Amino acid sequence: MNDTTPIQYEEAKALFMGMEVKVDRRVLIPRPETELLVMKAVDLCRKKGKTKPKILDAGTGSGIISLGIAKLTADCKIIAADISKDALSVAEENFKKFGSRDKIKSVISDWFSYFTEEYNDFFDLIVSNPPYVSEKDFNRLDPWVKAEPRLALYAGKEGMDCLNVVISGALRLLAPGGSLSVEVGYDQARKVKNRFSENGFISLTSSKDFNGYERVITGFKNG
Repeated sequence: MNDTTPIQYEEAKALFMGMEVKVDRRVLIPRPETELLVMKAVDLCRKKGKTKPKILDAGTGSGIISLGIAKLTADCKIIAADISKDALSVAEENFKKFGSRDKIKSVISDWFSYFTEEYNDFFDLIVSNPPYVSEKDFNRLDPWVKAEPRLALYAGKEGMDCLNVVISGALRLLAPGGSLSVEVGYDQARKVKNRFSENGFISLTSSKDFNGYERVITGFKNG
């Protein structure tokens, strides 16, 4: 180990919503902003009042979003998807540790590639914390942040590459009245809201982090 190795990797653990989850170099280290995304998802589930809400966690990484939702939503059914087999291996360990495997199914998927026509109009809620670091911001990252998987951070020149894929593909999979919530970069809220509108989402809302940045954007499918 060296002084650019995050302590979470040295200890192979991190705290998220009161849970000590496994992390290593295969996955992103949990951020406080992502707890905001989980709480938004839980709030949406409660407001919908739907029995056994069906939820997709797109780009699950270490599985923390799925774990957080499962912890606070008693009867949910979650599919946790990721393109990285290595990341899903870590997520599976976390699901097993916290006894959530009855609620969470993991699948390998390049965003929505796994989800064939049978999943059209299927999910009540899609949540995602995709890579959203732009080229200029990536170049400015501290060395210990760059120790994390580039695949989980970098998202093209404007940091919108993955967000564009998620927003453009999610509407097909959502049930009428269903919602998409995404975590975004500190300066991306306006662009993301525009993408939501361009792709047919309505009733857009945003949630701010402790620094006052709009960090979670939510849109709904008509119906």
